[in-house]
Amino acid sequence: MKLTNILPAIGLVVLFSSSGFAQEPTSKTELITHLEEVQKDCEWKTRNLTGGPKGKMLLHKRTMDDVLEQLKAGEPVDPKKIDKALEVHPG
Repeated sequence: MKLTNILPAIGLVVLFSSSGFAQEPTSKTELITHLEEVQKDCEWKTRNLTGGPKGKMLLHKRTMDDVLEQLKAGEPVDPKKIDKALEVHPG
């Protein structure tokens, strides 16, 4: 296989795997909207879980609730707490 065929493929892999490619919320309003959507999904999952996984999901939901409440009130929010709220749901 020629090197000229491989280089564009490598470039595409790097482009699509970079964190900048995934569209993340850029404004406070987009962040609130995104968290509200994730929260709805979390609420649905919570209704369908039991035991330990349900407990983990409820704690995660509480983190999202806290972050949303602070954002909507215009209060400063710790970036680590925002990252935790945006993590993939446990369980």
